[in-house]
Amino acid sequence: MQMIHRLRRNFILLASAAVFLLVFIVLLLVNVSNYVQTMDDIDSDLHYIASHGGVIPVKTAPAERGWFSTGERGNNTDEFSYQTRFFSVLADKEGNIKNVNTKNTASFSDVEAVEYARTSVSSGNAEGIFEKDKAFYAYLITTDEKENRLIVIMDCTREFAFIHALWRFSGILGFFCIIVYIAVFAVLSKWVMRPFVDNMESQKRFITNAGHELKTPIAIISANAEAIEMINGKNQWTESILKQVKRQTDLINRLVALSRIGEYGSDEAQKREVDVTETVRTVIDSFRPVAEEQQKNIQSTVDKNIKVFAIQRSIYELTNILVDNAVKYCDDKGTIYISLKAKKKRKKNFALTVANDFTAGKGVDYSRFFERFYRGDESHNSEKSGFGIGLSMAEEFARSMKGVLTVTWRDGVIFFTVTV
Repeated sequence: MQMIHRLRRNFILLASAAVFLLVFIVLLLVNVSNYVQTMDDIDSDLHYIASHGGVIPVKTAPAERGWFSTGERGNNTDEFSYQTRFFSVLADKEGNIKNVNTKNTASFSDVEAVEYARTSVSSGNAEGIFEKDKAFYAYLITTDEKENRLIVIMDCTREFAFIHALWRFSGILGFFCIIVYIAVFAVLSKWVMRPFVDNMESQKRFITNAGHELKTPIAIISANAEAIEMINGKNQWTESILKQVKRQTDLINRLVALSRIGEYGSDEAQKREVDVTETVRTVIDSFRPVAEEQQKNIQSTVDKNIKVFAIQRSIYELTNILVDNAVKYCDDKGTIYISLKAKKKRKKNFALTVANDFTAGKGVDYSRFFERFYRGDESHNSEKSGFGIGLSMAEEFARSMKGVLTVTWRDGVIFFTVTV
């Protein structure tokens, strides 16, 4: 069931990521369009006031400008001139103040208006926005034919307060939308995954039942072949029969084990502190005679006292598959390299690397090595026969321990590394 949980989790994560991206884009567009429209309105008002000598001659707002303009302003009322808080300062080219207009603001004296105007001029920009005393102001500086400078400064605190409020509201709304969507996806994922779960369970039952049904005739064939050997002695035919019986028995056992791997990783009751060092050494020792018989050498470097909380069978089977694969496909008279290293000082995580000489590995598609029933050309050799199941099982065992199994090849050596 671990695979089902993983698929369901991935489904929820992908769906949530898609919703997050969609909500983010929509809210971003809303806020950006609002910001651009607000800045266009401010710019329109400043130019309108500046074009009339720093005053509003009529009580209606100027026409909209900018990308999102509709031709009319929402505040196009008789109260526009009273709603717009601004002041203007006119100075000659030497900087002498010629006129100050503060009729449209009650909180600024002429002295303060001149001070703010000088602040705007000192910025070096013809227009811009600045913040002072927790308030926001937009300014526009224009020059007439006599080189007189008109500085128009408008209070934009309300506009920026609305922009900030919209950003905050969008963030809160987006957060709650994502939470709701995740909850909905979590519920729907059970319904969406149900056919797949039922199919997986049916496959497991079929493999288990078929395995039991096939074991009986295979056992009979094996017994008959052994009886023939006892009567007539060994010959190439009985040896071939027994060899194929062993291969088919191994295939059945691996298929059944493959269908149950998820159960190993999800059974918390079977988890305990496992001595990884001792488990790896046991597997290595069991393969040394096999390697020596094939004139292959095993070199190992194993850190001491590496222990993890896991299912001992998973670690044993994982190591057994990788070492068996290395011995089987190692070049003739080649070397198998096995390394177990602690990843942290507390030795609660480890990296297991099983490598072997493999000079024919250049150009091989290693991305498919963990596909079920995939076999490279080498595995079709009768002396190194396989079913393309072992490495797939190894990857599932690694996942059951929340680890990662990778394969690389360099300088004539293939490396399988498990990081847990």
